[in-house]
Amino acid sequence: MGVFLQTALFPGCEESDARAAVEKAAQNPAFQINLKACRYARSYEGVQVLIEGDCLGFDTLAKALSDFSENPVMLLYVYDGDYWGYDFYAGREEDHFSARPGALGPISPAEKQRLSGNPKALAGWFPTWDMERIGRYLVHWSDLDEAALEETACSGDQFPYGDCWQMADFMDRLGFPWAFDGLSKALVLSPVSRFPALGEILEQNLPPLPGDGPPASPILDRLPTALSPEYIRNLLKEEGVRDFGFERKTPPEIVEAVQTHRWTVGIPESDLLCRRLAVLAAFCVVWLGKDGWGFLSQATYEPLYGSYEKPTDVCLLRARAALADYSKHHRAMKDLKRLVELDPANRELYQAELRRWDSEERDWEKRASPRHEAMMREFAEKKRQEEEWEAKRLQLILEKRRKSAGRAKRPK
Repeated sequence: MGVFLQTALFPGCEESDARAAVEKAAQNPAFQINLKACRYARSYEGVQVLIEGDCLGFDTLAKALSDFSENPVMLLYVYDGDYWGYDFYAGREEDHFSARPGALGPISPAEKQRLSGNPKALAGWFPTWDMERIGRYLVHWSDLDEAALEETACSGDQFPYGDCWQMADFMDRLGFPWAFDGLSKALVLSPVSRFPALGEILEQNLPPLPGDGPPASPILDRLPTALSPEYIRNLLKEEGVRDFGFERKTPPEIVEAVQTHRWTVGIPESDLLCRRLAVLAAFCVVWLGKDGWGFLSQATYEPLYGSYEKPTDVCLLRARAALADYSKHHRAMKDLKRLVELDPANRELYQAELRRWDSEERDWEKRASPRHEAMMREFAEKKRQEEEWEAKRLQLILEKRRKSAGRAKRPK
């Protein structure tokens, strides 16, 4: 079993602020962070945190940590001991890198470029005055021949291209030497807890993991839906979907691969394959004990650019209507009305759900006025905080550049 780990770099940040950000992120069950196992270390450029948990957070976790700390955050990861990469946010999306950008499925040239890393995006936050040196680490290993994979990026490095622990050499160049000596960089670590592959889940009808899961629904309880194992078995056989080999991947890997593929498509909501993959990702998210509506909402039948495809997939309509929250209640009602047409045998069940939405809509209208006022106040406060954060960000850039310039002028 390979190495799975993630470590966050907080340049110019106090340890107390980094701890607070990690603790706040841990409140989101999607990140599955084990606070008791996380480790903190002070480096001369800031704070680094070894974040322990049951899954890797990638760019979503990097953004959350940056937002919560009001500080730049680079979240580096090692994936299955196969490759390393990072996602960098500084109040906004800044940069991404993966040593093997196509490891989880085919990607477009545009997505490969997005995962190429940009030393200029790190300037001001890290000591990167030697852009050429930093750029030597940001190389896609698939572009190298076998001989080059045995070489290191810079003299003095411990690990060559092709070794996931090259990440530690890169961290060292950014002013964050690897600080967790209890974990040997030269050995394979114990991996995070592993999930079964999708094929195993479907073959053995493994129940979903405990968690919040989707809300209770009579539709989910009484009728087959797009979240049923039989539906997913047939989905895996569809043209395009079967090319990904999802049966051999775990639910978290499938969710990541689906997200990656969506980034390669200009308008994923109008792409049939993206819509079908969204259903598969929703099944995986629900199996992980979470609410999969976010992905089912991407399996859209909404009018797109003047063309409208009337839905015929009864199982998908049932799943979408059952999992919709109030923000999508109008589409849920539209799905239910379509189900009444397509599946009259269960008309009473769908009409009962329509009445429930009608009742919730009336209740919402009664509360709309005070809620609108609160939203406007929240919007004004958010705008004020964003302006304050932008001023802090610019100040931090100036301070770090002065700091970097001062070190460069010191006599050796």
